[in-house]
Amino acid sequence: MLRPLKAGAFALAALLASLSSAGAAWAQQDEPEKAADGAEASDKDAKGDDASGDEAGGKKDEVPSEAPASDNDPYEKPHQAYRFIGMRFRNLIVPQFILNLFADGGRTVNVFTFGPEFSTRKDGLELDFALSYADYSMGDTLFKGKSDDDNAFEIINSSMKMVYFTTDLLYEIPLDKEKGRFSLLVGGGIGLGVVFGDLRRNQATPNDPNNINRDDVSAWRRCPGPGTQFCDDANDHYGDYREASWFNGGSKPVVFPWISLPQISFRYKPVKQLQLRADLGFSISGFYFGASAAYGL
Repeated sequence: MLRPLKAGAFALAALLASLSSAGAAWAQQDEPEKAADGAEASDKDAKGDDASGDEAGGKKDEVPSEAPASDNDPYEKPHQAYRFIGMRFRNLIVPQFILNLFADGGRTVNVFTFGPEFSTRKDGLELDFALSYADYSMGDTLFKGKSDDDNAFEIINSSMKMVYFTTDLLYEIPLDKEKGRFSLLVGGGIGLGVVFGDLRRNQATPNDPNNINRDDVSAWRRCPGPGTQFCDDANDHYGDYREASWFNGGSKPVVFPWISLPQISFRYKPVKQLQLRADLGFSISGFYFGASAAYGL
């Protein structure tokens, strides 16, 4: 009986020992797995911290981009053409002293012109193409050649008009390079005018031949016909005489040149689609000043 009991005790002890060793082994096996899981989680947390740190650093180092240019920005980019269409108004002053360089008499005349204008500009060079109507009408005025005597005085008046085709070439001097709103323009222009209308001429005689006033047309009257000192038969400028054009052997021009130099202009461009310009210049006909307004195409 003792041997079986001892054998059973030994067997039970061996079983308990094996179970305890197996439990320890399982415990040791679980601990590395837990440690590995913990390390992996730590790596993930570290990577997450690095990513968030990088993202935060990126946001911190990121430079805010400039706002896109507005569609109304008046600034003009290099190497890009800008085109406008609008209206031009000018007042051409034909001063008497210019007329008196070639003739006696006459008077200062204001010639109003207006018409459409097309402009194109690129890299500071501007071309303005204009079609302008000009009114050269003038009331009764005394007039004669520079070398003629007083007997040659005539009373003239004009209903002549012109249509000018002109081109201006202007160089831009920006006054605010960053925004492009204000500019000074310097240049000149050429063109040709087509003449129509009448130039009337009548020989004239003074109301008082003993007191000739060469500056007052009201002190003279038209000659009804030849027969006196001032009303001779040197020509047939009597009644409703109208000067013939060049085509018919007369002295009235058919075309007339336009040459202007210099021209100085000031341009204001508040937005991309609008420009306003003031002009001042000198032409072979006299001084002129004017303005234009144009819409950007």
